[in-house]
Amino acid sequence: MSNKKRKKKAAPAAEKKPIDKKLMYGNIIRLLVLIAVTMLVFGLYRFLLGMYYFKYVLSVYMSVATVAIFAYVIYNRGFSRKGLTPEMLPDSMSEEEKLEFIEDGNRRLRKSRPLLIIIFAFAFTFIFDAIELIAIPFIKELFVA
Repeated sequence: MSNKKRKKKAAPAAEKKPIDKKLMYGNIIRLLVLIAVTMLVFGLYRFLLGMYYFKYVLSVYMSVATVAIFAYVIYNRGFSRKGLTPEMLPDSMSEEEKLEFIEDGNRRLRKSRPLLIIIFAFAFTFIFDAIELIAIPFIKELFVA
């Protein structure tokens, strides 16, 4: 066996695609809206906890989150159109019908993004609350014996 080290060949340089500025700015705006909505939902939750009883505030927040999740899944028809190709659809449909069927699924996913932002905001609030109420006291209890 040879002890020579093999040099790795440089991978061919991938073609650099031009950056789509419109898409980039759209994503940045979407991220800022996500952060703002999450801060608003979480801040309102904390404020309402101080003003009213925990059970009522949590019930309202869980109801709104549940409605948003169900609306998202129902509007997207259970994600039955995600990942479909024209070959997967029945032969009885024309090519135009197949493409419209697939495009309708993609259009529904794009239009339901605001609901996804709301769902994320409520999920963040619940996860943070669970960490604060369950995980942190549990960890403190482990180290303070």
